Amino acid sequence: MGGQTPEGYDATNELTYILLKSKREFPLNYPDLAARIHTRSPKRYLREVALTIKSGEGFPKLLNDEDVVPLLLSKGAKFDEALDYSVSGCAECRMPNRDTYTSPNAYINFAAALEMVMYNGRMLKYGDEVLGLETGEFEDFQSFDDLFAAFLRQQNNLLKHAFIQQHEIIRLRAEHFATPLGSMLQKLCRESCIDLHQPKIPGGIDLGYLEYMGFATVIDSLAAIKKLVFEEHVISLHELKEACEHDFEGYEVIRQLLRNAPAYGNDDPYADEIGKILDRTAQEFTAKYSEQIGVHMDIRLVPFTSHVPFGKVVSATPDGRRAFTPLSDGSSAAQGADHEGPTAILLSNYLTKNFDHNEHAGRLLNIKLSPGCVAGREGTEKLVEFIETWRDLKLWHVQFNVMNNETLREAQKHPELYRNLIVRIAGYSAFFTELSKDLQDELISRNEQEAF
Repeated sequence: MGGQTPEGYDATNELTYILLKSKREFPLNYPDLAARIHTRSPKRYLREVALTIKSGEGFPKLLNDEDVVPLLLSKGAKFDEALDYSVSGCAECRMPNRDTYTSPNAYINFAAALEMVMYNGRMLKYGDEVLGLETGEFEDFQSFDDLFAAFLRQQNNLLKHAFIQQHEIIRLRAEHFATPLGSMLQKLCRESCIDLHQPKIPGGIDLGYLEYMGFATVIDSLAAIKKLVFEEHVISLHELKEACEHDFEGYEVIRQLLRNAPAYGNDDPYADEIGKILDRTAQEFTAKYSEQIGVHMDIRLVPFTSHVPFGKVVSATPDGRRAFTPLSDGSSAAQGADHEGPTAILLSNYLTKNFDHNEHAGRLLNIKLSPGCVAGREGTEKLVEFIETWRDLKLWHVQFNVMNNETLREAQKHPELYRNLIVRIAGYSAFFTELSKDLQDELISRNEQEAF
């Protein structure tokens, strides 16, 4: 709902407000509800969106025309097509008669790449099997720049193999599968009498992507190494590796040092600059090889809930994260690492994003607010102002949970009393008591923001 018409006018109408009111009065986890926001979105619309968010079911999720539309234009869409995009999935956008990308894409565990730097191409869960590049013994790095360069090599190696995998998926899918009904419903396929699964559709636009998993986990780990090992010399690489190998059992002092190092999500240039380099390096790699091998892939930070199972293969990390626990979620701060309020989270997102590249395809941002933070008319206006700030920073997506952790803990203990409790998970909402305990714990572990 919301957004703009193909002619460029605001698309909000009375049906928009009926939908929002209906979502507040009949709290159901499905169907989902997404709101497109732009610079001319009416104040009434923004207030009604804020009121619906405050009801606490996680609706609606917000997508930002000020970021989405320029991306679609850069990919070759006409202006009217870009303005008329549809929200799809968790944080995706589609132009049903122009974009033709159907093959599934790779999720890449970059926290695993960090572990491969620590154990010379290996991971503790898999023993002596070499999984990545052998970049040398962790204790032998003489500078942070050398260690960072080793991580970027591991990162690019994973990206390279993801491109190879995707090339083969596209080639093989076209040889073995057909979708006659889907092709019949797609305008470009009808015009060319070609199946939608073919690698190239005349006039089609590829909106493929690679998923960057563990963004904040990697940033915070690298920031802690830079600060504590190479600048302040508080701990050595040997001590850090030993603490991580033992999952910090007997090394709680080191873990607390790591947990209090500069972290993404706090508007701290020290950590955010590392994130900007990670983002830029990945974008440059994808831009180069998309052109070379003809498989267009952008970088995204939209994990759905995959950051939970992906964490189950990664041992303890240098940000103080325990072994085999969830990685950071999308472009959100790592669980418990954001201490400067929700506006700082927005600014870290802004400061790590490279606007001089077009090789990005979305960032999913979860923010948890306490009910007291948005209470009353004043709370509504603050939430509206926060949404306007997010919009003006040209960030892709944001969604909210408005509830306190105590409620979630009580729902874990007494699920029979909280069967109607709805929470926002990834790009969808679900009944809290129906989630796995891993997902419940991950949601509880996110910081509850008390004030804007």
